[in-house]
Amino acid sequence: MKEHKFLNKALAVILSTLVVLPFAGCDLAQDIKSNVEDRINHVQDVSEQELTRLIITTINDSRETADVFSSISETQIDGLSYSYFSEYMSILREISRQDSKGKVLSFRLMDEQECVSIIGEDLTEEYGDIVGAELLYEEEAQYPVYIFFKKNSDGVVCLSSEWVTAIINIYNYASHYFTMLSDENADGVMALLEPGLTADEYTEEVIYSRAEALCEFYKMRVKSSSSDYEITEILPDELIYRIPETVSSDGSSFEEHIVIFEALSSGNFSIIDEVTQASDINLLYLTYGEERLFRVGGIYSSSVLYSLMGDPISVSVYPDTGMAIVKYKGVNIRVEGTVESEDEWQGTVTSIRFYSTSSNMLGYNLYVGMTKSQILELYPFADIEDYVISITSGAHTYSITFEFDEDNTVEEIKITE
Repeated sequence: MKEHKFLNKALAVILSTLVVLPFAGCDLAQDIKSNVEDRINHVQDVSEQELTRLIITTINDSRETADVFSSISETQIDGLSYSYFSEYMSILREISRQDSKGKVLSFRLMDEQECVSIIGEDLTEEYGDIVGAELLYEEEAQYPVYIFFKKNSDGVVCLSSEWVTAIINIYNYASHYFTMLSDENADGVMALLEPGLTADEYTEEVIYSRAEALCEFYKMRVKSSSSDYEITEILPDELIYRIPETVSSDGSSFEEHIVIFEALSSGNFSIIDEVTQASDINLLYLTYGEERLFRVGGIYSSSVLYSLMGDPISVSVYPDTGMAIVKYKGVNIRVEGTVESEDEWQGTVTSIRFYSTSSNMLGYNLYVGMTKSQILELYPFADIEDYVISITSGAHTYSITFEFDEDNTVEEIKITE
């Protein structure tokens, strides 16, 4: 009987323990969670100087990122998630490693006026009071690196979550663009170019032609590896890359190449990546159908030119200046050299101008009556120089200019040295 009572008591103790332990475990987890939250919520706001020092710590050593993040108060982190904070630090770390600057040693605080001069009025209006610091490295930085903070209504500086997110977005867009170029993915490049090319002349065919030209440029003429591309400026609305070594269009030298990414009000981005294309020597020739007639820069006599073009409508000669203007239907030709009379002259063709009544072409593809889109399909960057195409031949450079009517149709083409 006593043994039975003892067993009953033991069983009751065990059952009561099983009931109590789960509740005790819940209480313990809740205590830990509360302690962590208390720690986060009770982190004190720090000065701009101290916040800059904390960020420099993780720029110099990525292993400090988590500790630094937990050391910044909820107010000063401005709702920024750890993943975005970590990604932003990675971007600053990448910029800091450029140009062999070494570690960040110190910083220089900047007042609001200096910040405005760097970031511009538009960002100031969008983000409010902005202050920041210039990072100072072991070696002098070729391009200054800045950290910017927003002042809230209480005058406390904080990392703006909107600012950081915008920088991450524009940086990732640029990274994706360079990846598409590296992969020679013209369709992908076209998709990224489209938001910034909205005028009527930028048809799908034009944008694809530009994408193909850019893929060819990065394949054949960019000699820097992507790891050597340098960010010279990064702001929420603009990111500038410098590519140190590209081959010039004539292949004679190396030159830097600049690519600019700009945020658009639509939330998309515009890419300014302007390429100087190699000279198309065919464009020096006046042609008719498949036949080359003569070229600007060539030396001709009156008898040779007349045999090529037929009898002119008129010839204006200026013996004192050594110039003759030979006119055909829709074509004016200027010659400079030795001029005796309308039928006796010899010299260099320095200019060809043809207009609406002409059935001639420059090269085999530029003609009166074509549209801007048709020009850009053939020469995707002609718009960069306001539709002036340059051709270099030996020591001479020639320019092709277009005159457009109100419908953006070519009504005159002129080539001159």
